[in-house]
Amino acid sequence: MTVIDQWTGRHARALQAAMRLTGEAFAEHLGISPRTVAKWRRRPDMVPSAQLQEALDTSLRLATPEAQTRFAASVGVPQTEQAALDDSMVDQLNAAVGELSRILATLQTAEKGQSG
Repeated sequence: MTVIDQWTGRHARALQAAMRLTGEAFAEHLGISPRTVAKWRRRPDMVPSAQLQEALDTSLRLATPEAQTRFAASVGVPQTEQAALDDSMVDQLNAAVGELSRILATLQTAEKGQSG
């Protein structure tokens, strides 16, 4: 997850956009006045109070994974690459699932034989 060392108005607005909230809805979400959110638009370098920094940290942490991804892209944080499954890995996984299915079927058959 993206971590912001010091929030600015620009970061806060990016989080608002990532969460797809209006200025009023974002203000309500944070428990602040809509004027504060509007101030961030006019002064993107403004550093919110320590209390607001914590509220923004919490909002980012609790945001959906999609909103976190949009936020990271908006502030220019490089995303970690997820390992891609190649065909041989998929084949191995399918073989393992097939083997597990056979084992489970054998166990269920044995269990029925013991209870019957």
